[in-house]
Amino acid sequence: MQWEDGRITHIETLLKDGVTYGSLFSGSEAGLLWEMENDNMAVLRRNEKRIVVHMGSRIAEVDGREVDMGSEPVRYISHLYVPIRFLASVLDGEVANRDTKTGKVTVTGLNNYTDAFYGSMMGYSYMIRAAKGDLEITGAYTGQKTTIPLGIKDINVNTHDLTLNFKWTPKNLLIVTIEYSNRKTGDYDLYALVFKNQGMIRKSVAHGLMEQHEILKSDGTIQLIDDKNIRIIDDGSGDVLEVITR
Repeated sequence: MQWEDGRITHIETLLKDGVTYGSLFSGSEAGLLWEMENDNMAVLRRNEKRIVVHMGSRIAEVDGREVDMGSEPVRYISHLYVPIRFLASVLDGEVANRDTKTGKVTVTGLNNYTDAFYGSMMGYSYMIRAAKGDLEITGAYTGQKTTIPLGIKDINVNTHDLTLNFKWTPKNLLIVTIEYSNRKTGDYDLYALVFKNQGMIRKSVAHGLMEQHEILKSDGTIQLIDDKNIRIIDDGSGDVLEVITR
């Protein structure tokens, strides 16, 4: 199985009555969550994506539409198998090749439907929803939520990587960095947020970087980079010590 995000995975297939089946639960590789709602109905879902398969029926539900799978699903050794062509199509891919000698089937163009990215630090959870592009911070004990606009538009997990990293400074400021990188070109956007006592005191955004930028310097200062300037920040107070034009 070849994914749009560059991954290649392998799954067991089942051949029955001339039809090749693939495990429905391999949809978890696409970022979908699966569950058996009852003994006869399996569901894969994530955000607006929803796939429902009924035992004993070749009619499935895909995003609210009825779709004929061609054959009924098959249960075999704790797996639920569906026709491989159906599995490929509902993940926005296609069967590209079938080797009749080995039985190997190649499926390409599969999409990833991951819709959120997570991180945690010192009793707080950090989440970025792909549909919004903002940073949502939730206190684990209080449940209090804070949203920080980032301006990340059209997050595409099939072409880009998004990572959250956390670093404490010697004087107990928390630096949260978010890198949104293009797998093909190698450039990335860098979002840096500086927190003091759980409150954000500094923020910077730089687009199209090609080299790694060291935010916490060996001299104890913090360097925040944006599209025009580099700000030298004092550790502890968060004051701006100097502004350097890029």
